[in-house]
Amino acid sequence: MTWRELWLFLHISGAIVWIGGATLAQVLGVLAQRSRDPARTAALGRDMAFVGPKVFLPASLLVLLTGIALTRNEGWDWTEPFIVFGLVGWAAVAFTAFVYITRTMGALGARMATAGPSPELIGQMNRVVLVARVLVLVLFVIVFMMVVKLGT
Repeated sequence: MTWRELWLFLHISGAIVWIGGATLAQVLGVLAQRSRDPARTAALGRDMAFVGPKVFLPASLLVLLTGIALTRNEGWDWTEPFIVFGLVGWAAVAFTAFVYITRTMGALGARMATAGPSPELIGQMNRVVLVARVLVLVLFVIVFMMVVKLGT
């Protein structure tokens, strides 16, 4: 096994965990909304507050670090459009997910568990889920850019 093969395997594995987990979180969010069960929505918020930093953050860092290793190993120019888009997209998704979504979901889940559901809290949760959906779309666009390497 070469270093390139190892970095590529780890890069793809991290991306699978991150994008697959984020997609599953969206499905669970839709199911929680459809159930109209406030306890289920609150539990989802608490669960995502745990999963974000414990699963998604390490996976995203693995993607970044192995992407850097691949770029150096392959001799890619850092100005290649797919690399620039990947780095900017990674930063935007990671910052939004780990600073805003994870914290907000945890806080909303805790508030719903103690104060009970309210239209205001459910509305806030729905807005956070919408932002998370946009982030999943951005992750898929990043994967597309990495696969087809537009601009090279």
